[in-house]
Amino acid sequence: MALTTRKRKKAPRARRKTTGTGAAPLDNYKRAKDFFHFEVDKKEYLPIIKAYVKKKYDKATQQAIFKNTDSAITYSHVAAFCHYMNNDKADLVPDDSVNWMQGFFVDRLAEKGKTIIAEVKAEEKAKVKNAYVPSIQERIKEASGNIIAEIEEVVDTFIDNPAKFKKFDAVKFFRSKNVNQAHARHIRAFYEGILAEYKMLQQPAREQEEDLREAYAHLDKSDVKKAVELFAGIVGACDLVTAESKATRKTRTPKPKSADKLVAKIKYCKSDEKYKVASINPADIIDATEVWVFNIKTRKIGKYVADDNCTLQVKGTTLQFFNPKQSVAKTLRKPEEQLREFNKSGKVALRKFMDNIVAVETKMNGRINNDTVILKAVK
Repeated sequence: MALTTRKRKKAPRARRKTTGTGAAPLDNYKRAKDFFHFEVDKKEYLPIIKAYVKKKYDKATQQAIFKNTDSAITYSHVAAFCHYMNNDKADLVPDDSVNWMQGFFVDRLAEKGKTIIAEVKAEEKAKVKNAYVPSIQERIKEASGNIIAEIEEVVDTFIDNPAKFKKFDAVKFFRSKNVNQAHARHIRAFYEGILAEYKMLQQPAREQEEDLREAYAHLDKSDVKKAVELFAGIVGACDLVTAESKATRKTRTPKPKSADKLVAKIKYCKSDEKYKVASINPADIIDATEVWVFNIKTRKIGKYVADDNCTLQVKGTTLQFFNPKQSVAKTLRKPEEQLREFNKSGKVALRKFMDNIVAVETKMNGRINNDTVILKAVK
């Protein structure tokens, strides 16, 4: 009789033991904190905390919190708190823990992070402020050096084989490189000495320096001639650029001064109680065709008349561009009465005012001083 074999029962597959944050209890907050402290690797803290911070706070606060070092953030009790919040277990977290965590993230980490951000910005600003900025002259010199380096490649081609060297159009090259007057000055200074040496080689042998003749002994007359043409072309192109710049340069026109600035140095009598007269604003003299003045010391009333096709101007303390023949002064015998009459006179009456004064005419010198009252300016 054949023996029957019994089927072996398969052993149940062993379940993997849950470890790390997955095994953390979600029904008891105190046990969860202990579990995180003893069972969870510290490396797992940061992702949990970051997830909570991104969910809870705005971007500016997030940025400030994460400016802190990881060691300042990754605590087991903080990770346990964030784990509960991420899993919607806030009702199991005591209020004092919630309040403490709020202070930890906002008052402590965020404030410290803001300070770090401010310090970093201040350092970056200081770096920018202290960064070396080359001057305009240094920039020009550098740009000129780059152009000279390209010209030197052409010069090297000539030196390697003068016989096969093709003519170099320096002007065309300068145009392509936008060479300006400032560049041309540096380029010319670099090549004018070399040109002078080659020109010296074209002189009779007795007039040449021995060292120079020996240095260029490998060149024949045709090679020297080509060299002179090459360097003369470069120097000539520099001179052309300079001449063009001078021709197209805009003439600087001085900024016109205001009337107040033009009369700033004038010394005059602002008012006089005895004759009851007061000066007008001296700035009114500028561009006037006629100015009346009265000297309180000499009792002379004077009239300045502008020269033909001119208006009166002031330079320092002196009137300019007045007609010396028509600009006269007369002494007033009864100044109080005559000045009252003057003040009442209009533009037409003023034309005859000086003629009605019976006194000897004297010429005006254009000077205004502390005794001079500026009565009127006609434009």
